[in-house]
Amino acid sequence: YVLDVIIIGMLLYWHHNCKKIVIETKVGAKWLIPALFIVVAVIGFFRYQDDPVFRYIQTAALLLDAFLYYTVRSGLCEEGIVMMGALTKWNKAGSVSLNKKESCLIFKLRGKTAALYFDPDQMDDVRKFLAERSVSHSK
Repeated sequence: YVLDVIIIGMLLYWHHNCKKIVIETKVGAKWLIPALFIVVAVIGFFRYQDDPVFRYIQTAALLLDAFLYYTVRSGLCEEGIVMMGALTKWNKAGSVSLNKKESCLIFKLRGKTAALYFDPDQMDDVRKFLAERSVSHSK
């Protein structure tokens, strides 16, 4: 139950960050992790038949996790870069660069290089967004 509460709390926090998104990325296969939550929920539902309370609570929690994870978004906000709900503030993102060929924004995420992909049609909006906020970036 503790793990369920922690995961749901984390997903709700990510949803709080998602509300701040101004430019949302339109790419990405978000169905894989929710599908895994659903598979585990189904397996657990049939496995824990001896404990009906745990069985139903665990199944409901996993289905809620699947829904919440599926609705988590990525994009840009005033405070920084939101990648699957996790916010990286501009001052922590390091040198932000746009890769026009790959249609992505490259930045530092916990000390490692990360890329947030956008639809090619969104790149002008991304560039404009960064310029309006005086975020230093290279092309």
